[in-house]
Amino acid sequence: MNLKKNILIISAIMLLVLSIPVLAQDAQDVNETITEETPEIAAYVNENEISMQELEQFAGVRNILMQLLQSNQEFASVILQTEAGQNVVEEFRKLKLEQLITNELLVQEAKDRGIEVSNEEMNNIFDQQINALKQQNNLNEEQLEKAIQQQGFESMQQYKDMFFENNMNGFLVNKLREEVINKVEVSDEEAQEFYNNNQQQFETSEQKKVSHILFDEKSKAEEVLAEINNGADFAEMAKEHSTGPTAENGGDLGFITAGERGLDATFRDAAMELNVGEVSSEPVETQFGFHLIKVTDFREAGVRDFEEVKSQIKNQLRSQKQSQTFQEFVESLREDAEIEINL
Repeated sequence: MNLKKNILIISAIMLLVLSIPVLAQDAQDVNETITEETPEIAAYVNENEISMQELEQFAGVRNILMQLLQSNQEFASVILQTEAGQNVVEEFRKLKLEQLITNELLVQEAKDRGIEVSNEEMNNIFDQQINALKQQNNLNEEQLEKAIQQQGFESMQQYKDMFFENNMNGFLVNKLREEVINKVEVSDEEAQEFYNNNQQQFETSEQKKVSHILFDEKSKAEEVLAEINNGADFAEMAKEHSTGPTAENGGDLGFITAGERGLDATFRDAAMELNVGEVSSEPVETQFGFHLIKVTDFREAGVRDFEEVKSQIKNQLRSQKQSQTFQEFVESLREDAEIEINL
């Protein structure tokens, strides 16, 4: 049976839902009809099956249509009752099937290469999963175990086994990708060529290198400012007195510009008014507290030097080349594969 006929069956079922008197109709009859009319296998990939059940679960078409029906019945009726709407659903399912086929090819390749996830790697992955769950839900170890048991798991080990059973193929594909792209490199010559051809990306406004000392109380800031004006070293005062995260490196914030985002505007404007070596004449108040500010260096507007941005360029180009390399690898797998689609 082709996909269009299958979509028509789903559409008919969904139209029944639109009619209130039919809501009480036995859902079991509906499910039996779908089972009878739907092909069991959506595709074969090198003789491995992708079942229609797997596709339905991955694509979630039925859930999407039900949610659409509940949120906007008028729009849902257009999707379900028109040929154009049915075509959209059909194309979506084909798209999801293509994704499943690609994933199946990658899993097969990973297994053919003997790629495995070691016990140590699994433990590290699971620890990260557990820590993420605890942070997201603000739970301690005992509370998390209780929550997992409430979900029907007898133990943390059972949850771990299920976690890897459901996600192992994804971990294998990740390791395969790393194996495919790990030799991708970008030469200095490639980075230089990109820099020469994209000068506009590296233009900068006037910059000032700024350090600061942060205080909770203005009186303390004024006291330390007096010591600095009497010859105390600004960086040492920052290490000793600052309550900010930059205290350990002498209050250094790096270079900023007049349009710098992510900085308090009052702080930024006060810093940009200072000359190199100059300290703010009084504490500058922001939402974080009271700041003493010093400008330690200056850069004129212009184009950043290649050496300054070389690492950034190489990372950018490497990421692009890695994506391209992996895409070409996937395409080569498809070219060599035997794929039969039943939709």
